[in-house]
Amino acid sequence: MSSYMLGIDIGTTSTKAVLFTEKGEVIQTENIGYPLRTPDISTAEQDPEEIFQAVLQAISNITKQHSDKKPSFISFSSAMHSVIAMDENDQPLTPCITWADNRSEAWAHKIKDELNGHAVYRRTGTPIHPMSPLSKITWIVNAHPEIAIRTKKYIGIKEYIFKKFFDQYVVDHSIA
Repeated sequence: MSSYMLGIDIGTTSTKAVLFTEKGEVIQTENIGYPLRTPDISTAEQDPEEIFQAVLQAISNITKQHSDKKPSFISFSSAMHSVIAMDENDQPLTPCITWADNRSEAWAHKIKDELNGHAVYRRTGTPIHPMSPLSKITWIVNAHPEIAIRTKKYIGIKEYIFKKFFDQYVVDHSIA
C-alpha cells in the first residue's frame, strides 16, 4: 500500500497544498490566493478567516479528486512573525498583522536601544526588528490599548488555523 503526504504552506499571498507520494512524486497541487491589505506604506494585514477558508479549499480540492489517497500525515508551514490579538471567546480582535507590517518600527528601535533588546536577543536568538512579534505586541499595547485590554492571547496565523481545526491552541516547536 502506498503512502501519501499532504503539505500545506500558508503564505503571504496564497495557501499552497501539495499531495505527493512517499517517493516525492507530485500528484496534485493547489494554490488559493487571498489579499494582503496595504492601505498605507506601513500596514500589511490580512483577514485570518479568509486564510482559513483558503486552507480548507486547498485541502478540499485535493481530497475530492483523490479520495482514494489517504495521507499518512499532513505538514503545515506558514509565513512567520504574524500576530493576531484574540479575545476571551477565541475571536480575533485584530486582523492578521503580517511579517511585512512595519507599524511597530519605532517600538522595535526603542526595545533594542533603550529597553535592553540585546539581552532579549541573547536569550531568545531572535533579533529585535519590526517583524518580531514582541515589537508588534508592544505596538498594539501602546497604540491600541482598547484592544490590548480585551486581549486574552496573541497568536500567529498557524496557531489560528490549528485552533480552528483542533479547537485548541497548539504552537509549533520551531517558533515556541
